[in-house]
Formats: sequence, structure tokens, C-alpha cells
Amino acid sequence: METVLYSEIVRRPVKLPGERKRAKIVDIIARKVKTHWTAHEVMIESGLIDREGAFYPVKIISDIPDEGDIYIGKYTAGRPEPVNRGGIFLSNLLKKPVHDSKGKEIGKIYDYEIYAGRDPWIVWKVLVIPTGLSPTKRRLRLPTKDIDSIKGDKVTLSVALKGEDE
Repeated sequence: METVLYSEIVRRPVKLPGERKRAKIVDIIARKVKTHWTAHEVMIESGLIDREGAFYPVKIISDIPDEGDIYIGKYTAGRPEPVNRGGIFLSNLLKKPVHDSKGKEIGKIYDYEIYAGRDPWIVWKVLVIPTGLSPTKRRLRLPTKDIDSIKGDKVTLSVALKGEDE
């Protein structure tokens, strides 16, 4: 399975056919379905001074190389608004606290693991680093199916982690 980290995609230069402006991916918009999150759109900003952001379907990105620019395969004009207004902007969840089903804070989101081998992309895992008096002592890779709710500044899991005090 070909997975890539969110942090490896965001802020990378993008070559838009027919445009001379500098462009970069600034965000990925995901949507929660029954067992996982799907990422249908990316937000690309172009220009250094007058930044213009537009939303593009993920299918325009043909390949994500390990280094260098990301090339656009099928180019379509970007939209000023995302298609699904109920989408999750992945950048908004970075550094948000994650709580288990009992309400204990276990850590904060620092990255995402994305399977970009098909359309739509699938956000497989949320990567969490423990904070404070967290019962876990190491970083976690939580499946998106275990995330029950996202409300304001709180991300809640639907399960309690193994090894916690009852």
C-alpha cells in the first residue's frame, strides 16, 4: 500500500500547467464516511504576494514524488469553495487534543497517514503524540474509524485505549 504523510504533501511546490505563478498545496479536505475518512479535494494557493486559493479534486495529482515538485496530470480549473461544505480541513485538527471514550486526554494530533493511490484518497490513520499525564508513553497511530466526534477543540475516540486504568 502506497501511503504518504500529510506533512510530506502540504507546502510542497506544485506545477500547474499553463501558469507561471508559484503554487503549493496548503490543505486537504476530508469527509467522514462509515469506516474511514475520504479526501476528495486539495486546496492549492498560487502566487507569493497575492495568494489565491482554489479547491481541486485529488484526481488531478498524478504522482507524489519523494522530493521536488508535484506535477498535475489532469488539469481543471479550481473552485473558490469546496464541493462539500461539511468537510474536515485537516490543517484545522493539527495540535488539537484527542480524548478517549472516558474523557481522558491522550495526546495531540501531529500528522495523518494518507493512502493516495486511488481516487478519492483515504485518510487511514491519525498520528498522535502523547501530552501531559497521558496514559500512553509513545506516539500512536489511530485508525480514523475510531474517531467518534470532532467538536470545536476536542477530538473524541469511540474506544478506550488498552492498558488504561478502569
